[in-house]
Amino acid sequence: MNYLKILWLAIFLAPSFAGAQEIKREALIEGAKKEGKLQIYALLVVSDHAQIIDRFKAKYPFIDVALYRATSERMYTRIETETRANTHLADVIGIAGFQMYQLIKRGIVGKYESPERRFIDSAFKDKDGFWTAYYLNPIITAYNTREVTYQESAKDYADLLNPKWKGKLVMEDEEIEWFATMMSFWGEEKGLAYMKRLAAQNFIFRHGHTLMGQLVAAGEYPGAVFLYAPQTQSVKAKGAPIDWNAPNPTVTSTNLMGVAARAPHPNAARLYLDHMLSEEIQRDYIVGKFFKISARQGIKNAIQQKFANVKMIPVDIAQSEQLEKHEKRYREIFLGGR
Repeated sequence: MNYLKILWLAIFLAPSFAGAQEIKREALIEGAKKEGKLQIYALLVVSDHAQIIDRFKAKYPFIDVALYRATSERMYTRIETETRANTHLADVIGIAGFQMYQLIKRGIVGKYESPERRFIDSAFKDKDGFWTAYYLNPIITAYNTREVTYQESAKDYADLLNPKWKGKLVMEDEEIEWFATMMSFWGEEKGLAYMKRLAAQNFIFRHGHTLMGQLVAAGEYPGAVFLYAPQTQSVKAKGAPIDWNAPNPTVTSTNLMGVAARAPHPNAARLYLDHMLSEEIQRDYIVGKFFKISARQGIKNAIQQKFANVKMIPVDIAQSEQLEKHEKRYREIFLGGR
């Protein structure tokens, strides 16, 4: 097929494609009007998510929206309990990668090929249309700028092994996604050797990245082994003495969203997923207001400059198949088996 023919086909087919999309959208809107409700289960904090919902309701005032927000583990437990009871309440499910993998495996999340997915980086959506990342959480190292200079700070994995950090940095007691992904990335021999050396640093273990970020900013610890970049940047933007570095590679936790397979309000659910992945929401809210990182192409913020020369690898959600094994090994290596 020659160039002119390809160009002619592109020009000829573009209007029909746009028209088909518009017809499909109108059908979703009509269906959502009849449904009148939408139940969202998602991880994004309520104050942030409420703004996105308000924008959605401005577009579709005939839809009554309810939001349930919890940690990924608690949300998974709730969905699992509802499924066993044959009570299907969730329309949209926004959850972390490991839990999304299990929901798909159990047939709880269905396929929906949102027209907005074509703008999402291929590393952050599945090929079958079950899930799409609605924001990214790169896992980075952080330090208190009043106690540690940039030159002194840990910038990469090798730096974390420096004897000067022994017993001083704080680390999450359930950093399983990072652990499983790096073990897969490095391989058994290299991965296990590094994990054992890191554990020998005798870091202080606490639970919750938000808490650890606050403690580092308050000067209780000179730094954290791993925090989330957007959250840390948000604290920094408020004037706190905290900064961060991106190790290479940077494991990127993904917050994924999909439509429940047995959604009570499927049309409203699909409209909402389109809304969440849209350029407006990704640019103005996810990136612009919430300091998060978008997987949508062409939308960047200042945070991403630090990743210019760093390989970002998404959490390997297939590792959830061996979640118990990873949890056990993590506890054995870092927590003495407790």
